[in-house]
Amino acid sequence: MAALALAAGAPVLAAPADAAAQRLAPYTCKQGYVWREATAGDLVCVTPAIRSQTAAENAAGPSNQQPGSVFCKQGFVWRETRPSDLVCVVPSSRTQAKSDNANAPYRLVDPGATPQGGVSVRTESHQLGGGGYLYATGTGLSANQSVRFYAVGIGTVGPYSLGSLTANAQGALSGWNYVADMRCRAQQTGPATIVVLDQGSGTVTTGGITYAFWC
Repeated sequence: MAALALAAGAPVLAAPADAAAQRLAPYTCKQGYVWREATAGDLVCVTPAIRSQTAAENAAGPSNQQPGSVFCKQGFVWRETRPSDLVCVVPSSRTQAKSDNANAPYRLVDPGATPQGGVSVRTESHQLGGGGYLYATGTGLSANQSVRFYAVGIGTVGPYSLGSLTANAQGALSGWNYVADMRCRAQQTGPATIVVLDQGSGTVTTGGITYAFWC
């Protein structure tokens, strides 16, 4: 399914046919991008050419496997748009998939409108006031993969990169982990939304809000 495009700077949201369509609305891509759909539920926004390439790879994947196994023939590697994606592709396609995952938050109309995921955040105030320290914990992430954090709603800037952590072998951030030192901004008049990217799958969710940028 193609992502809903933008028109005149606003998302074109046709009346959804069912509840499922409504749930997918937060993952609306910016103009010029569509959902990759490498696997079920893959809503990473890519160019139409990459989506076409991905569909062709899915069709050709079995012919690139060693007979009777999931391992790839010489010259091919698993695409790994997410850990379960074992479609055999040329190495450049895997590199492309990792790049698209890393850029996922920047290609959404509003990454701050995505649903709450398995990661939660909290802010501890600076002792002298103004700003604060961001901490995160959570589960349901790609094992041993980078988890990146962004702030959305800081003036006209966004997503604003804050820092990253690495999920453990169980796909979790065990305990509360330090992410970033956030400083207040003179023009900030409300909270910012913290957006979480599971870089191993390209999944974008929200982790909560922070008032640290509000002086």
